[in-house]
Amino acid sequence: AVHMFTFHQKKVRLPIMIPELIVLFTAMIPLLDLKLAIPLGHQLGLSSATTFLFGSIGALLPASVFLALIGPVSEYSRKKSKYFDTFFKNLFKQTRKSHSKNFKRYGGLLIILLIAIPLPGTGSITGSLVAFLFGVDYWKAFSMVCLGIVCSAMLIIAGFESIFAILDLFT
Repeated sequence: AVHMFTFHQKKVRLPIMIPELIVLFTAMIPLLDLKLAIPLGHQLGLSSATTFLFGSIGALLPASVFLALIGPVSEYSRKKSKYFDTFFKNLFKQTRKSHSKNFKRYGGLLIILLIAIPLPGTGSITGSLVAFLFGVDYWKAFSMVCLGIVCSAMLIIAGFESIFAILDLFT
C-alpha cells in the first residue's frame, strides 16, 4: 500500500515503507534530524510518543557512530598527512584557546543546549563535534548527546502540537 499524506494542500505519495521507519531514517539526516522527522511523523499520522521514540533513536544513531569514529579518523589522518596534522593542531589550539574558559565554566550544559535548541546548524552531530573538539570522553559525550536529543524532541513536539492545535481552531 502507498501511504498518502497532505503537505501544503498537496497529496504526496510515498513508496511502501512503514511510517515509523520513515521517521527513523529522516531523523538520521544531519542538521535536519528531529526538526524534519517530528513534523513528518505527525503528518504521517503517528502519535507523539511513537514519533518521539523513532525520531530520537534516528538522531542518536549517526551521532553515536560519529562520536566513535571521529577520534580514530582524525588520528589516522594526522599520522598519514602533514596537512591534516597541522590542520587539527591549529583547530584544537584555536578552539580551546578561544572557548575553553566558557567550556570549563558551563561544560556539558553548553553541549546539551547546542543539541536541544532546534535551530539551523544545531543538532546531535554538531554537539558531537563540539564534544570531540574539547576532548570530552565518549561516554560522557554520548550521555550529553542523549539528553540533548530528548530535550530537543520534547521541545519540537510541544511546539508543533501547539501550532497544529491553533491551526485546528481556524479550520
